[in-house]
Amino acid sequence: MSKFLRALQKVGLVEVNDGEVSIPETVAAEPVVETPAAPPEPEPAAPLPTGDVVEQRPYDAIYAEQSVPTSPFSAEKLLKILDGLAALEPASRKAAVLALDAADDAWTIDDALLDAERKIRALATARGQLEAHARGALEQARKDVTERDQRQQDAVTRVRSQIAELEALLEREVTRATEEKSALENTARATKDACVREATRLDAEALRLKKIAEMFGHSPGPSAATPP
Repeated sequence: MSKFLRALQKVGLVEVNDGEVSIPETVAAEPVVETPAAPPEPEPAAPLPTGDVVEQRPYDAIYAEQSVPTSPFSAEKLLKILDGLAALEPASRKAAVLALDAADDAWTIDDALLDAERKIRALATARGQLEAHARGALEQARKDVTERDQRQQDAVTRVRSQIAELEALLEREVTRATEEKSALENTARATKDACVREATRLDAEALRLKKIAEMFGHSPGPSAATPP
């Protein structure tokens, strides 16, 4: 047994029985299914959601959305094997995986490489959708802000117009009230002046009439004869 196989057996990545090398069930290949050689053409992208972005979505859900077919030996399982060989040098890790590939006809490294390539494309597509969603959200936010600014400006214009109208109304009311008060005061002064003039006239007439009384009024007549 080579040192690579012994290292793989030590970390539990292979089982060796009577010279036969096999992969334990924990890292066994997934069932082989009928799949096309390449993923189908993607359908037109659906309208981007307008709500918040859903974070931490499972990768399997992303791959399913992008129609990534099932692989006889997934890239994740190959990564798991490489993680188990982390103590080895890169060249030794590669040689160990190649030894496993040669020892098990159920899968090949090419299966994992193709699976990784497909999943990388799926992740890139999902990332592009996120970028498009972010751009759309920013554009929508700018549009909403512009519309909100316009509504605010319209409201300010209406309020200022109403204020101008009210100020004009107030000015007219103040002017009218001032004129009415002035008219009332003028009327009162005119009434007072008329009363004074009329009272003066009456006093003058009374004084003129008194002169008659003073001139011809009753004066003491001759005394009555004293009886003899």
